[in-house]
Amino acid sequence: MTKAVLFDVDGVFLDEARCFDVSALTVYELLYDEHYLNLKPSIDLAQLKDSQIMEIRRTLFENDMILNRLKSLGINSNWDMLFIVFSVHLIDLLQSLSDEDKAAFLNPDLFSHSSLKDVRNKLVYKQIDYAQPLDFLNHIEKGKEQIYQSLKDYASVKLNTQQTALFDINSPLWQLAQELFQEWYLGTELYEQVEQKIAKTTYKQGYIYNEVALAPVEHIKTLLKDLKEAGYMLAIATGRTRVETLIPFEALGLLSYFDESHIVSASEVIEVERRYPDLKPLGKPNPFSYIAAYNGNVKENYQDYAINQIKRVNRNEVTVVGDSLADLLSAQKIDAHFIGTLTGLKGKEAAEELQTHGADILVDDVLGVRTHLL
Repeated sequence: MTKAVLFDVDGVFLDEARCFDVSALTVYELLYDEHYLNLKPSIDLAQLKDSQIMEIRRTLFENDMILNRLKSLGINSNWDMLFIVFSVHLIDLLQSLSDEDKAAFLNPDLFSHSSLKDVRNKLVYKQIDYAQPLDFLNHIEKGKEQIYQSLKDYASVKLNTQQTALFDINSPLWQLAQELFQEWYLGTELYEQVEQKIAKTTYKQGYIYNEVALAPVEHIKTLLKDLKEAGYMLAIATGRTRVETLIPFEALGLLSYFDESHIVSASEVIEVERRYPDLKPLGKPNPFSYIAAYNGNVKENYQDYAINQIKRVNRNEVTVVGDSLADLLSAQKIDAHFIGTLTGLKGKEAAEELQTHGADILVDDVLGVRTHLL
């Protein structure tokens, strides 16, 4: 067995705040922009001020209570977070449609980027209840697969239909939400370059260029250098896409400490879910990304990484460093040692939850792993 440290990124190396801002902006765009549900005159998204972004996030995520609840349920991906929040609001709005209009809208084969705009005039508008997603989340079980099943069950009951595929992961609606998030995060120019798709807007500058490290970068570099010199293989398993990982790490001077074959991101997760749809969801808390990162991301072995997950490593040799319950659950499934950083969304308030679920060690920030591994 190779002695290794497998790192998450958000809440460990990089501040998650901007990603959560982008999640809020994406939900806002879907609800209020004229190209989508256009529920009311919106803030000018092309001329946003930081104070407006803060207010949008505060309102849509109930002072981050919704984000905290999603984290506690094991959801680690911003794409999933924003999609679940938007879907609950959309389901509520769709109740006013006729059965015929509902059936047409909910058919994933007919869904397109203009479907939300097209259905707007058929909806009976009512004020958005921003607490509704929290009510939904407070009555469901932990786990990504269970959450998506609960969302489909919720749609089935509320809309009196068996057509619920639109509310599943990787559905056309999910993909639209994901693309809008990517536009906000990457910016129009980088989005078109990376995603090889035409952006839907021209004004998004990209928040990827405003990443903030959670500890002094020079101290992080020294830690990574010392870990490597001590014989540890260093790897990354993140819910970010590959480009969203490589660009900030390169800019901060951290990328050189990692072999890129041991960096596994949402890009690889999406690829394997498309290849083996029956095995999804494979994002955290599923440990696929950690197994792939540890084993060098061999594409021919993706099915093995997705199926054979119990006790994949020797906990005396392999440590997962993460900030969330999803990371902890991943570590426990593969039988890795777990060090939790208290620099994620919940900060030090995450300590009780992580301890309750069996975290081995908690540290104030990523620099604290030195005491336990060196």
